[in-house]
Amino acid sequence: MIRNIIWFLIALFSIILFWLWKKMSLLPLWGHLPLAVFVLSWGVFLLLLVQLKYKDKASHQLILLSILSGVVLALGFPPLPLTPVLFVGFIPLFILFKKIKTEELNYHSWFFVFNAFVIWNILTTYWVANASFIPGIVAIGLNSFFMTIPWIGAIRIGKRLPKWRWISFIIFWLCFEWIHLNWEMSWPWLTLGNAWAALPQCIQWYEYTGVFGGGVWVLGVNVLLYYLFFDSNHFTFNIIWIRQKLFSKLGVALLVVLILPFIVSMFLWFNFKETGTTVEVGVVQPNYEPHYEKFKIPEDQQLFQIEKLAAAAVTPNTKFVIFPETSFGEVGGVIRKNNINQDPRIIRLFDFMIAHYNVPIVAGITSLNDIPADQLPTKFSRAYRDSDPPQYYEIENAAIILKAKEEPIPLYRKSKLVPGAEIFPYKNILPFLKPLVDQLGGTTAGLATQENRMVFESNTLKIAPVICYESIYGQFVRDYINLGAQAIFIMTNDGWWDDTPGYKQHLAFGALRAIEFRKPVIRSANTGISCFINARGQVSHATKYGEEAGFYANCTFSDAKTVYAYTGDWIAYLALILGATMILYSFFLKFTNSLPRS
Repeated sequence: MIRNIIWFLIALFSIILFWLWKKMSLLPLWGHLPLAVFVLSWGVFLLLLVQLKYKDKASHQLILLSILSGVVLALGFPPLPLTPVLFVGFIPLFILFKKIKTEELNYHSWFFVFNAFVIWNILTTYWVANASFIPGIVAIGLNSFFMTIPWIGAIRIGKRLPKWRWISFIIFWLCFEWIHLNWEMSWPWLTLGNAWAALPQCIQWYEYTGVFGGGVWVLGVNVLLYYLFFDSNHFTFNIIWIRQKLFSKLGVALLVVLILPFIVSMFLWFNFKETGTTVEVGVVQPNYEPHYEKFKIPEDQQLFQIEKLAAAAVTPNTKFVIFPETSFGEVGGVIRKNNINQDPRIIRLFDFMIAHYNVPIVAGITSLNDIPADQLPTKFSRAYRDSDPPQYYEIENAAIILKAKEEPIPLYRKSKLVPGAEIFPYKNILPFLKPLVDQLGGTTAGLATQENRMVFESNTLKIAPVICYESIYGQFVRDYINLGAQAIFIMTNDGWWDDTPGYKQHLAFGALRAIEFRKPVIRSANTGISCFINARGQVSHATKYGEEAGFYANCTFSDAKTVYAYTGDWIAYLALILGATMILYSFFLKFTNSLPRS
């Protein structure tokens, strides 16, 4: 009977999938439909496994535990304010491995963990498919696979140091997150510390630890809860048993680790006072849908729209006005960096600036940099077609500040690039990824970056020109702050993901930078959400998705520097040292155990 029901569900899900595919083929935007497609597709796959491979009741329990873990981990991420559920998100996986009753990491045990991470990734980042469907599937699959690597490391360590298995999982997970922040295939969206962006009142101490502090908190509570309540073979869930556990040494440690960060954060929340200079900033949200409007509507028309909105966003007291990422340089041709002052669009913006109180304009552009003939081409270089001898150029996703016609225009090149769309990761060793890069609109050359950060300055006020994806990297943004940035300007274009949780998560993660550095964040998005964020991480003046807007507000530019601004990701560095030590010690034990005994 049950097996017939499963076959019926497989058939039903398949019919719904066929209908969804047909519907999506007729729609210009998909919204939440990829979520349904991914959930149903993975559901069919799991049901087939249950029907054909995992037929016993024990395997069914393991699959349910892994599904539970994936769902709970997904519920803990923005925009839902349910982050505390992450404190139990990994426990079903710990129980799962205990039920497997083997110290060997075979295919079956690995798959159950992989299943949990696939579900977590699907439910949290399904919206990536709105930018490009097949690369979205690859991103979810690869990220889920990478997440299993810390688990594998913990199991290997646990074979020789059983009591340290899940402690090592904490260390290896933090190492994984740091690597995922710093390599070319970087996709750190699900860094555990990012989840607390939904509840900024709880993580005011990020000014000391950065997001890795949130990761330690989540993982530490998971491990302590497991050791306290689930590691024992005598599980009797009643009040007396729970009280005995909580008043044990491990129970007291759990309560301290769980509650103390809340107390510290609330103390900082109520006692923090912004200090610095009050500055009025104007923000423009032109609202061009990027799939079928932004890069097709004539640029003169877009420029007129931006000027109209900017006129409403400036007053005699405004010190900056900010436009979103790639405001110009796509439809009307890229802006040549070598001749930027003479570009008609730049001249027009200067005229607007002069007519509106000489307010400096900070804008995102697409620019082109010609490589001089006497210089060697870079790894970002492309050759002009039919040029003999070859002439090279670079394409840049850049930000500029316009202050005076006579002055050189400072230009910053975006340097944390989106894998696939803006950079071909490890193209020399992964050439087979080229079709995916092509689908995302990228090239083998990618976009040009710069080695060091820079700040824009006007009348002694300094700002960090952060472009889109860069805003989710705390250590990266730290370089701007150490150059004297008093505020963070984020220029972005989040409309690629349609009206889904993607742009809301991006906003939330950017707000973490405000807490880490105690600087205001001013956000200009092509469409939703443009806003102001104060140094506590509180959002104000937020625009809606799909509306045009031009507005201004005051914020507090600050010269103060936090502990995190000085130390950076010190928790990650410590985890890397401990992880390397554990691996070496494990090899040492293996070597000594292999020696002949006298």
